[in-house]
Amino acid sequence: MMRVVIIGNGVAGTFSAQHIRNQNNDVEIEIFSQENYIYYTRIKLPELISERVTIDDITVFKEDWYKNKKIKTYLNQKIVKIDPKNKQIIIQNGKNPVSYDKLIIATGSMPNIPPIKNAVEMLGKGVFTLRNIDNAIEIRDYIKKNNNKKAVIIGGGLLGLELARQIKNCDLDTTVVEFFPRLLPRQLDVDCGGMLREEIEKMGIKVVLDAATEEIIVNGSIQGIKIKDGREVEADMVLIQAGIKNTIDLAKDANLETNRGIIVNQYLETSVEDIYAVGDCIEYNNQTWGIIPACLEQSKIVAASVLGEKKTGYEGTVPKNTLKIVGIDLTSVGIYDTSDKELIGAGWEIMKNVDKKSGCYKKIVLKDHKLKGAILFGEKNAIPYVNKNIEKPVDETELREAINLYKWVCGCGAEYDDAKMDILFKDLPEDWKCPKCKGPKSNFKKIK
Repeated sequence: MMRVVIIGNGVAGTFSAQHIRNQNNDVEIEIFSQENYIYYTRIKLPELISERVTIDDITVFKEDWYKNKKIKTYLNQKIVKIDPKNKQIIIQNGKNPVSYDKLIIATGSMPNIPPIKNAVEMLGKGVFTLRNIDNAIEIRDYIKKNNNKKAVIIGGGLLGLELARQIKNCDLDTTVVEFFPRLLPRQLDVDCGGMLREEIEKMGIKVVLDAATEEIIVNGSIQGIKIKDGREVEADMVLIQAGIKNTIDLAKDANLETNRGIIVNQYLETSVEDIYAVGDCIEYNNQTWGIIPACLEQSKIVAASVLGEKKTGYEGTVPKNTLKIVGIDLTSVGIYDTSDKELIGAGWEIMKNVDKKSGCYKKIVLKDHKLKGAILFGEKNAIPYVNKNIEKPVDETELREAINLYKWVCGCGAEYDDAKMDILFKDLPEDWKCPKCKGPKSNFKKIK
């Protein structure tokens, strides 16, 4: 009987196990995890700090699920070595090596700590990163014990903003410090970044942009941070959410091909036979992902590969991000900025509307009638349409219907396009006149 061993019980490792079991009832499946918890959703970790949720709330599959699927999970097991020659893994303090027929590495990623003076030295003593349940509990307990008043979050990405919201919910004076000149620099353009900042500040969270943190100021305890341009922000605790690094040490030590991630082919096979890799730890076509949709997509492909069913190869995953902050609806999918140097060329079309009055921003990016990307802020209704049609050819009438941006034409032939104006036609004042024939607004009809 074939024995499949999986290192890592995050989303990539657990779903790989599920897909293998769904396709084959006889394979032995064993998952080894360094953590002490069965698979849980990392998205809700910030809410664990503010006690909006419990560990049980964020646990995705309960013990029964593993029993029913015949998936053995070993927690608190740190793997220290992969031995490809003997097809074994070595566990720290474990007496016997564990043999495998096929090995899946799903070691994920860990928080990136930028080169900030005192950051590493003060970890656990007022400086924290958030990646797992133990981190969340450590942060929660530290706040309670020290009665902290002011926190700085270094990093204005998705995780940084969600963490800031929950730290604010712990009644701390909260400041987000971002290296780039806008929030969510990987998901938003300048216009939408500005609107998001306004919303975040309305929640009572301060935002400092264009700020490279140089030093964590320590005088016995943490006093704040110093930014390279000389600005200082007071704080008695610092949380670093400045991106992630692929966890590749085990693979590297076993002489698997690595770069930023563990190099895989389209079937998620590594450079060594019978060893596969999946999730945040991989690199394919010079790209790494670090997003849940990629983990889910890859887990299906790796399961098929392990079982010898190489039907579909991995082609990459379109970036899809949703901000989980209560009161803010924000989705960013695919390509959002055609000024990106790699995307210059003919055929790009942008449909965009900024409605500052209602705090709504819509941007659709098309190339040769294909939907390549979108930013939807304060707009829920169009999300299903965008998610369903990304990377597909779209009908303009259907698209305009989905995003509520229409073309209007006057009797004289003049056009007004909601997708190219800041003000929607319906919001124009009633005494507005056609710029061409000076006729009234009522002369315009919506183009079907």
